[in-house]
Amino acid sequence: MAKRSSLLGAETISPLNAPPIRMGLLTKLNLLVIGLIVATALGVAAFLVNQQLRDERSRLQTQGLAVGAMLAEVADEAIASSEMSNLASVLDGLASDPDIAYASILDPQQRPLLSHSYAGATVPATPVALPSAERMTTVENDAATGRYIDVVVPIHTPPRLVSSEAGRQVIGYVRLGMGFDSGRARLRVNLIGALSVVALVVMLAIVATLLLTRRVVAPIRQLMRAARAVGAGKLDVYVPAKSSDELGLLTHTFNHMTQRLAESQAEVATYQRTLEDKVTQRTKELELATAQAYKLAQHDILTGLPNRSLLNQRLKQIVAQASRDGHQVACLFLDFDHFKRINDTLGHDAGDQLLQAVAQRLTGAVRESDTVARLGGDEFVLILPGLDPAHAAFEVMSVLTRVRESFLAPFLLADQTPTLTCSIGVSVYPVDATDPSGLIKQSDTAMYAAKEAGRNAYRFYTADMNARVQARLQLETDMRRGMMDDEFFLVYQPQIDMATGRAIGVEALLRWRDPERGVISPNEFIPIAEESGMIQALGGRVLRDACRQLMLWQRQNMTLRLSVNLSVQQLQHDGWLSVVEEALRTSGLAARYLDLEITESVIITHPDRAVATLVKLKQMGVSITIDDFGTGYSSLSYLTRLPIQAIKIDQRFVHGLEQNRNDEAITQAIIALSHSMGLRCIAEGVESLAQFEFLRNHGCEEAQGYLISRPLEEPELRSWWKMQEEENRIVGRQPDMWRAQVK
Repeated sequence: MAKRSSLLGAETISPLNAPPIRMGLLTKLNLLVIGLIVATALGVAAFLVNQQLRDERSRLQTQGLAVGAMLAEVADEAIASSEMSNLASVLDGLASDPDIAYASILDPQQRPLLSHSYAGATVPATPVALPSAERMTTVENDAATGRYIDVVVPIHTPPRLVSSEAGRQVIGYVRLGMGFDSGRARLRVNLIGALSVVALVVMLAIVATLLLTRRVVAPIRQLMRAARAVGAGKLDVYVPAKSSDELGLLTHTFNHMTQRLAESQAEVATYQRTLEDKVTQRTKELELATAQAYKLAQHDILTGLPNRSLLNQRLKQIVAQASRDGHQVACLFLDFDHFKRINDTLGHDAGDQLLQAVAQRLTGAVRESDTVARLGGDEFVLILPGLDPAHAAFEVMSVLTRVRESFLAPFLLADQTPTLTCSIGVSVYPVDATDPSGLIKQSDTAMYAAKEAGRNAYRFYTADMNARVQARLQLETDMRRGMMDDEFFLVYQPQIDMATGRAIGVEALLRWRDPERGVISPNEFIPIAEESGMIQALGGRVLRDACRQLMLWQRQNMTLRLSVNLSVQQLQHDGWLSVVEEALRTSGLAARYLDLEITESVIITHPDRAVATLVKLKQMGVSITIDDFGTGYSSLSYLTRLPIQAIKIDQRFVHGLEQNRNDEAITQAIIALSHSMGLRCIAEGVESLAQFEFLRNHGCEEAQGYLISRPLEEPELRSWWKMQEEENRIVGRQPDMWRAQVK
């Protein structure tokens, strides 16, 4: 080990940018010790002075009471005999006591009979609180000549003049003033002595502190000089330990630290070279990672296609180039039909695999110069640049055909082989739009037109498409305003028992009365409500209001069953069961009077989830009816699993009765199916007597339609009910009541 240099050598001291010392450690220690001693001494002195003041007050009170009692015994004979000479000599004798300032003998009305004052004091003219016959009082009194304690002692009738102690009356008072002057003089002497002792102790403490703190600070200063040398880079500094206390331990620790630093200095140099090599390697890796991150930021993670950001950049360049060259650019916006069903039925993993396969097919169907991008979800965009205006339509149709043909073959996903169709919207620059964002927007508009045309179609953008899209957006905006302004209301269409002709239920139907358009058909706003998610709020409002209204009718002896339509979105919502429970609880309606109508599309899209939810509804006591039966593609196996109580024949079949043999056959089959499964059968849209007779003759239990009544608002329905009840009361049970009404 290298020989250590002495700490005292001047070469070990290197100048540092250390701040100047304003108050050294020695000074701080001295001030601390001296301050503590002074504070302790002053505290003790203050305590003793305060204690002496309290003792002085107590002593004066005790002495005053004793002297007052003695004067009262002397004064009783003097007052009784009216001979005050002996009492005056007694008062003169009190002048030798420096604590007594004045003495006064008072009659019962506090008039002075005899008074003496001592040492320049005066008897106060103010009256004092008189004691009771058996007690004495002491009160502090501040007068112009000083501060006193007033002692008042009652004087009783002499014992010789009364027969018993109880007969002694108060014939006067002794008022004695006890002064504080002599006590203050003694306190002054004690305070001067205490301060002298404090001063002596402080002087001794200063001397002892100076001697002790110098021995403490000297090793610290040595360590400070050594630390400066270490800071300057000289690691072979050694500080000798001159004590075995904490400072000595600190010195040994410092020496050990400098030794370890010297040993580590060589290791640091090696580490530095290794670190430089690693930094170079990490820099290269960071450059690669940055390039990869940039690519990820510009590409879709799932498919590897350009994302919206990269698409916008490329489209700007393509449009600028087309503007210079006089070419056209086509934008194809693709949205796959019913893709959500794939995720719901096969799972999101299968949906991701399907999107990857779609990206591959799209890439293979376009030209090398074209751009395929994914905007998100199942939305893709194709950009066809450099189109000759004379042949642009032909080139676009060629790509469209290849794209559509690429989806004819089914996809292979594990053990499933789903097929996909897509709706495509096409816009062309500069015919339909003159900027990149407008080009994508117009193609999106055209895609919605393809959706409205029945899906699995393509549409080129036209000016009126944008107007239709704007009208739809305006309708959605007005619907949200209408919900806040309470523009939606309910109507009720009666349902009758075909055997008796009596009303047994109503179907609650939602209507919208717009301030400008008037009453809007549900066919216009219900699809928008389902797409925008407003159906949850509207459906909940319908259910709550209808249950509340039905409960009011029941209180008026209108016992009816309530039917409410339930959409796919409502049944899929996790909180719908709680909405039903809350509507029944707040209205007080029994669950057996509520009937929820679902369509067959619920069975198609979410059979397992539908069964689970409907089972819970049935356990609550709610009945379930399949609405529009026969128009969907439901499996009979699913139908047997559903906890339903009724089947409703769609009005399209009812309207074809007596005109179309196929509709008659289908209607008879539905009625037979419901009976075989033990279900009620209800027909909707009954508008003619022939339809009514056909349905009743073939066993249909219930019916609703314009033959019976159009949908009515609450006051109209109540009037209708009363009229029907009155007719039933007059003519009794009449199965042919509706025949009579038609005639």
